[in-house]
Amino acid sequence: MAFAIQWYCQHGTRTADNRDHAGVGIRGDSILAIVLDGSTSGPASGLFAREIAQRVVDWFVTTTANITAATITEKLRDIHAALAGDFRNDSASYALFCADATRQAIALHAGDCLLAHRDGNGQISWLMQPHTLANALYAIPHAILAKLDARHALTRSLRSRNFVAPDLTLIDLHDQELLIGTDGFWADLDPAAQSAFADGRFPANEAERDDRGLLSLSRAAGASTEISGTHATASIYVRRA
Repeated sequence: MAFAIQWYCQHGTRTADNRDHAGVGIRGDSILAIVLDGSTSGPASGLFAREIAQRVVDWFVTTTANITAATITEKLRDIHAALAGDFRNDSASYALFCADATRQAIALHAGDCLLAHRDGNGQISWLMQPHTLANALYAIPHAILAKLDARHALTRSLRSRNFVAPDLTLIDLHDQELLIGTDGFWADLDPAAQSAFADGRFPANEAERDDRGLLSLSRAAGASTEISGTHATASIYVRRA
């Protein structure tokens, strides 16, 4: 099973460093992709996000363990424990996607990074809800949620104090494009701007914006997964087994 992958990332204005990061691990016909959004409040949350991406990918391409939601979650717990002492005031949201040719794809997320399908007409359908105070009691349409201030208060993420397990979503791949985006993408851009961003056309002349990261995965006809295009290459880590 092969994918064509693109990574688009636009540095925002709220921090001196870009805090959206991605990692892709490729092992035979299996793939693991993770997108992280480091908090704007933690002084080193961007480094925290980047370190998590690299460690998850390195584990995936070298482990002999059976890859399941449970083994991925346990590895995230181990990585959290290893990093917590060095990143005491930092946190990151993430969404992780893992697929092979034999079963439904696994998606895990904690915070406000989300996974979506995008159809041939460019319509984006979000497959999960973010973990925020605004929708803590019930699901809210993403277009409405994006306008609520309470969405900025996260109820779940990777933070230094305690490990909080992610939510699991099983994904039917079909032939639709998959998107993994940070809240700078799904919440700050309207549908037309989201579609343009997913095609590599970034909005300009904005007075203030969050970092925006978007990983696109499309089924490919070839025998191997390829990174077909990237933007902000320093913020994506790719490794093959």
